[in-house]
Amino acid sequence: MTKRPPTRKPPPPPPKKPLWLWVAIAGIVALALGIAIWSTTGNDNKVTEGSVVTGNSISTPAETQPVTMVGTALPPPPDSGADTAIGLAAPTLHGFTFDGSPVDITPDSGRATMVVFLAHWCPHCNNEIPVILRWAESGGVPANLDIIGVSTSVSADRDNYPPSKWIVAKGWKYPVMADSSNNDAARAYGVAGFPTFTIVGSDGKVKLRSSGELAETELDGLVAQALTG
Repeated sequence: MTKRPPTRKPPPPPPKKPLWLWVAIAGIVALALGIAIWSTTGNDNKVTEGSVVTGNSISTPAETQPVTMVGTALPPPPDSGADTAIGLAAPTLHGFTFDGSPVDITPDSGRATMVVFLAHWCPHCNNEIPVILRWAESGGVPANLDIIGVSTSVSADRDNYPPSKWIVAKGWKYPVMADSSNNDAARAYGVAGFPTFTIVGSDGKVKLRSSGELAETELDGLVAQALTG
């Protein structure tokens, strides 16, 4: 009779790793993934599929963009009497252009700034942009004054939509911040009508606010008053 080889006992199962070891491994994997993501989006400003990456901020091309305010919002202009916003520190706005590029309104930059709030459907804005451009071409803009537009109150079912094409067609040559769908930039500056001009001095404080259409001579007077007042 043939003898069968002795049956070998199966090896004992490997000892279970303690819970703390699994937690440590998971932490190492998460850290590695975080470093990989940061290396592709944190410092090199790579653009992927139409998105603009800058630092830790990212936005895709759109007619409205997120806006972040730093500081205190300005009060709306009064129906009559002195504007209580004059002399207040203007808030800083961090936002994006229509194509998703970052753009800021930084009142304490050491330069005066004229912020012009515009709505694509507003007939007064459509009339005023050519006036601003003629005023600029005639040398009306002082060397120490920056101009930036804010496209706000965007509405897809109103005239001249989309604003990204409208502003180009109007020949606007200054930077444009695209306001949020909630008009956060306009709210931050207390805008109550269009167009609204807010002039902020080099000290970061509001020097003047005006709403409505202005002639070139009126622009000269308001800017001179704001920058010398």
